[in-house]
Amino acid sequence: MMYYDRIEATHARLLASYGQGSFEIGRTETVSDPDDPFSPPTSTVVWYPVKAVVQGIAAEYADGTTIKTTDLSVQCGVPAIVPDVGDPVRVDGGASLTIMVVTQIPAAGDPVGYSLIVRRG
Repeated sequence: MMYYDRIEATHARLLASYGQGSFEIGRTETVSDPDDPFSPPTSTVVWYPVKAVVQGIAAEYADGTTIKTTDLSVQCGVPAIVPDVGDPVRVDGGASLTIMVVTQIPAAGDPVGYSLIVRRG
């Protein structure tokens, strides 16, 4: 387990050193008014910040359907929520992007980070 702790610390240190701007993962949460049981519940997106490095997709990795050259590749730490396909994300507070692919790092065991493919629109 000692080796795993070193990997996690190295990943966090590299993201802190090379992280770019702000990166947030959103989760839609539905809340209802406890004082008025007859009012309909409302949905809102709650944003969770996480350290990340955002890059474009290299042409050799794009297949045109699952991964496009206009997508972005994101390496991020472990956020407060587990990212899921379809979750919205924001880079530097800009327009909302959508998570298309989520890969846990490492693939087995406790995650030290996530690799995401996100798409505009």
